[in-house]
Amino acid sequence: MLTESMQINSGHQSMIHDIKYDYYGDKLASCGSDGYINVYDVSKKQQVGQIKIRDSPLFSLCWSHPRFGNVLATSSYDGEISIYKEQKEWIKVASFQNEVSVNCVQFMPRELLLACGTSDGFVILLDNNKNWDVDHKWQAHESTIHGLCWNQDGSLLATCSADKLIKVWEFTNNNKPQLKYTIQSHLDVVKDVQFHPLENNILVSGGDDGRLRTHRIDDDNIVEIQVIDFHISIWRIAFNMLGNLLTINGENNGQSQIQTLKQENNFQYSKIDCD
Repeated sequence: MLTESMQINSGHQSMIHDIKYDYYGDKLASCGSDGYINVYDVSKKQQVGQIKIRDSPLFSLCWSHPRFGNVLATSSYDGEISIYKEQKEWIKVASFQNEVSVNCVQFMPRELLLACGTSDGFVILLDNNKNWDVDHKWQAHESTIHGLCWNQDGSLLATCSADKLIKVWEFTNNNKPQLKYTIQSHLDVVKDVQFHPLENNILVSGGDDGRLRTHRIDDDNIVEIQVIDFHISIWRIAFNMLGNLLTINGENNGQSQIQTLKQENNFQYSKIDCD
């Protein structure tokens, strides 16, 4: 029986909306309705940093590749996307104001190209090489985008939405998106989707139906290889660098819950027993 516990005191004063490991899995960052980003040392299981972003709720955050240092991007209810870099302290280096709320953000692996999903169903790509201006923008869903994720080599971007769909977009050399797959497996709003960090064809998703679903992409086929029912609304999913730990943030009767799973054989995941 697994006995390792990954419980951490969040330090937030209200609902947590997102959690993400850094590239090495040494740090975990969270953001929430209180407008703060909190940073934790995973091995010590304690908070080591805090950034007050704004008074508006923060919906999403992400880490850049470590070649750029410790860089965090976050998005908020009021539509602002903020980018911070850790020097002696966390410094705001850029921002972008969208017309509607931005629910999710993620850097392309090994690039400072930021994908952002909006409440009106658009994906926006912001490029550091263009002073964080818009590189591409397109209508990905007919309703709110709740989550998105690049695969390991940056060739695919998965998006999920209130329309209960997951879409997978393929990119050519000019970053122009083409719809490659549509996945219809969830019974309710899909809140997050994440590619396995070491496997381009393993995709995990979760949402309001309470089920964590693992999919395998085989050429033109999408195969669902595992379903775990948590009986709570799953808001966010986070892998560590090796993909052997998967953390979910969910909500049950107004209370945030964080739980970590461990990878078993064939990309099956099991809950870590805290006893």
